[in-house]
Amino acid sequence: MTDLYDAATAPNSYYVPVRPGVYQPTIHVQGAWQETEQHMAPISGLIAHELAMHERRDDMQLGRICFDILGMIPLQESTIHVETIRPGRTIELLEATLTIGGRTIIRARAWRLAVSDMSDVAGNELPAMPHPEDASAGAEVLDGSDEWPGGYIRSLQLRAVPGGREGRRQVWIRSNCNLIEGMHAAPIAAYTMLVDTANGIATRVRPTELMFPNVDLTLHFLREPDPSFVGLDTSVSFGPNGLGLTSSVLNDVHGPVGRVEQCLTVRHFPTR
Repeated sequence: MTDLYDAATAPNSYYVPVRPGVYQPTIHVQGAWQETEQHMAPISGLIAHELAMHERRDDMQLGRICFDILGMIPLQESTIHVETIRPGRTIELLEATLTIGGRTIIRARAWRLAVSDMSDVAGNELPAMPHPEDASAGAEVLDGSDEWPGGYIRSLQLRAVPGGREGRRQVWIRSNCNLIEGMHAAPIAAYTMLVDTANGIATRVRPTELMFPNVDLTLHFLREPDPSFVGLDTSVSFGPNGLGLTSSVLNDVHGPVGRVEQCLTVRHFPTR
């Protein structure tokens, strides 16, 4: 391991840029299922940043990002390539590919849609969480490390809204780390880098007793999110035959901003 993985010497960021599109992860990226893997949350934020920066257009915005996770994400130098696979005047489709060690690990597609002033018809039916300041008096400060190992979980500040239970919880999250060392990340990227945490905040079963990793991460946005706090209004459901679904209404300090879905594979740990 390099010094970047050393908690005592790592910078206060998830990634260090090596060259355009290439990044070295730090210990703060370390996953929860295996110590040699990256957590999906920060790498999804890094991919979102590359998508947001690709052939930037002020008249366009990201409306949906869907990440397909093709395998374990090694805690190694990571390369992201982005291309426009459906160009257009008002609608575009972007595709990002994450490769590590010559293997494709994540594919992500994002719809980039026209910016229009539609304030006269705007309306939001998504439920709002209590503002983090309003919720702070009765909120429970969570230590994610009580249930999950790994450097990523240790980088978080978690504040649970009262009334949560197993399988259903509202949690405000922020991080002690920047996404990229020495760089200002796109707001949608700085927000996205915490969203995959949803699958770990309202667990139905302890992660030491059962496996339930997500194989995708699909975000839909109503507007550009404010990354100062990420609010996750989360429910977790398990089907009878090994399928699961983590569903969350996304909030920021201004109110509901979208939704995220995570498809789970629910199974017992392999016997040895």
